[in-house]
Amino acid sequence: MNENSIDDEIKLLRGWKRLSGGYDEIAKRVNDEIVKLGKSGTFGDLKGIDKKLRLTRGTSFEMGGYTDYFVFEED
Repeated sequence: MNENSIDDEIKLLRGWKRLSGGYDEIAKRVNDEIVKLGKSGTFGDLKGIDKKLRLTRGTSFEMGGYTDYFVFEED
């Protein structure tokens, strides 16, 4: 993991700390919004979810499981 990735993770975790409900509640809200997008959702829509829910940029991407998918996807 490079230094920028660690800094990004720290920012993400600090953003969750400021929000009421903790991780589980935030994850539920994010995933509820992702479900509303259906199969036509885009990465831009995920950015919109972050903005709508006042989350740190990239939170919806991470909590939606997309980070893991792209890290572990085999060619």
